Amino acid sequence: MVVAVSAAHLTETSFRKIFPQSLFAASTSFLDLTAGFIVAFISVYVLAKPWILIFYPPLLTIRGNINGVLSGRLSTGLHLGLISPSLKGNTKYFYSLVASVFFTSFICSVVIGFFSYGLSLLLTPGSDLTLSLSLDLSILSMMICTLISVFFLSPTIAITAYRKGADPDIVLYPVLSTMNDILMSGIYVFLVFTLIFWSWAFTIMSLLLVPSFTVLAAYLFVKYRGEDEFKETLTESLPVAIVLTFVSNAAGGFLSEMKASISSHPQLLAVYPSLICNIGEEGSMISSSVSTRLSLGYIEPSMRSFKEKESKTVVSGVVSAGLIAVTGFTLAATLTYTRFPLTILESVLTVVATKLLLLPFIVTLSFWIAVVTFKRGLNPDNITIPVITSISDMTTTVVLFLVSRLILG
Repeated sequence: MVVAVSAAHLTETSFRKIFPQSLFAASTSFLDLTAGFIVAFISVYVLAKPWILIFYPPLLTIRGNINGVLSGRLSTGLHLGLISPSLKGNTKYFYSLVASVFFTSFICSVVIGFFSYGLSLLLTPGSDLTLSLSLDLSILSMMICTLISVFFLSPTIAITAYRKGADPDIVLYPVLSTMNDILMSGIYVFLVFTLIFWSWAFTIMSLLLVPSFTVLAAYLFVKYRGEDEFKETLTESLPVAIVLTFVSNAAGGFLSEMKASISSHPQLLAVYPSLICNIGEEGSMISSSVSTRLSLGYIEPSMRSFKEKESKTVVSGVVSAGLIAVTGFTLAATLTYTRFPLTILESVLTVVATKLLLLPFIVTLSFWIAVVTFKRGLNPDNITIPVITSISDMTTTVVLFLVSRLILG
């Protein structure tokens, strides 16, 4: 009975229903301009401390990946009745999910700390970044953001959207993705400034918070390690998240090659977080919707289902909304820096062309991964969103690099 009632949210799949929700979700990408402007504050310190840029891409991407897993599991759990639409006294499934996401975030923060330190040694020998400092910065950035997101933002938005009759598959990830980007950017910039100007305060925070996060992660592992949901999330999500940590660093390399274009068109840097957020959200909305419809038996686990009306309606609604949002936030960012018509046209063409070139690949990838993981008995929510967001971040950066070279020279 619970599943039947929950499934009622999806019985009226139509463009008129999907498009407004998708447009609302995609419009949150405008807020990612805030993340871009925030990060720009530390750009003046990059020459003196080049390791600053090493941390940002993996922190942003992996936090987004883990957030994607949580979003997908929350929305599917609400539809299937595994999670109660209540902020208090929820199910064991819900608490196991939250514990697994927190623990995964902690492990990934440690991996990022080690990997970023190694990368710093390779790229900038003689850097003032120590292993201890690298681990502290990574753990503090990731876990402060995780604490706020996992225990407050994600459940509140998911349950509120579900109660209001909105589809969490469409609304939840895009909203949380944008909020997490801004939150992570703000926390990271704050910690970097604290480290540079008030190193004593950073040391105190590290001594107090890093052990606290370590103890909490260990406690949650011991308490929930026997729960099926906890074990499933760790088994399927953690290895993927660790592997994708390496992928996320490659995007930074291509972005650094755009120095000339960014110097003459700084709006490209401002719009970059919004663009990768928008494309990743688009793929995640499609994959999350497909995962839910596969679980409910609305579509067959086959690529042929891509041609069915149910699938086409979801894809067309999401893609149309995404294109409108991309054009809008590119104009907004460009007008912040210039009023010259030619420069505005070049910037919009560069970003929109990047979006259009990526669409067929991202849409197909999102659908295919959801179907394949479902057919193999894996939980698509654990795999599709992390893989899609990491691949989309990487491919978006590469395509943006190529298109900017072609249009901007």
